[in-house]
Amino acid sequence: MELLSSTVLQALILTKNEEPNLKRVLDKLTWLEKVVILDSFSTDATLEIAAAYPNTVVVQRPFDTHGQQWNYGLSLLNSEWILSLDADYVLPDDFIAETKNYTASGTDTAYETNFKFLVFGKPLLKDNTTPRPVLFKKALCTYFDDGHTQRLKINGTTGMYKAVILHDDRKSFSRWLSNQDGYAIKEANKLVNSSGEGLPMSSRIRKTKVLAPFIVFFYSLFIKGLIFNGWRGWHYTLQRTMVEIILALRLIEEEKLKKDIEE
Repeated sequence: MELLSSTVLQALILTKNEEPNLKRVLDKLTWLEKVVILDSFSTDATLEIAAAYPNTVVVQRPFDTHGQQWNYGLSLLNSEWILSLDADYVLPDDFIAETKNYTASGTDTAYETNFKFLVFGKPLLKDNTTPRPVLFKKALCTYFDDGHTQRLKINGTTGMYKAVILHDDRKSFSRWLSNQDGYAIKEANKLVNSSGEGLPMSSRIRKTKVLAPFIVFFYSLFIKGLIFNGWRGWHYTLQRTMVEIILALRLIEEEKLKKDIEE
């Protein structure tokens, strides 16, 4: 496969102990001249896996926030276009072809894509993932923190991929659970300290602490039809429900702490 010049497009991936995922991701990025991996001091085989690919460059930085980490990563790149990927995003061939077309003749500032969620390496019929901008012009975009995650500020128009990215996370359940608890703490802090004005409906439902787990369970299992996806559908549904339960518990704690401080 012909290499795409690093002056046109470079990829950025954040990592922290991504041994179960990284090889599958990098196997689909060999068409790029340069892939920058910003690592938060992994202690597993992440760095050894990255070193096996001649087009990868690894830089290490202590993690502070998602927004600051991504923006630091952008400062390491010098291409016109950026392909911004999580360490469990696997690119199908049609997505790669579409990316090459956009970097050659695309008229939008950024392009977002939908995802196909995999459980145990096999795709679900449906999932609750939302589109995310993954390809954008470096000079016109920057990240900012938003609760437990980051958002991309796009100074221009946004296009939409026809192809999808495979979201294939195979880290252990214990690791997943620990990550979700950390995300819930940040999200709870954001929701508790928000007035409620301008919040999306999903956040307002979460602030009730009671409704979100029930809604997500029934929405995933019956509206999305994951009950027809066997145990993989149940696995995904229970994980999504657990995310909302953890957040509800953290919201209760955060609200009590805020009340105690105010008193």
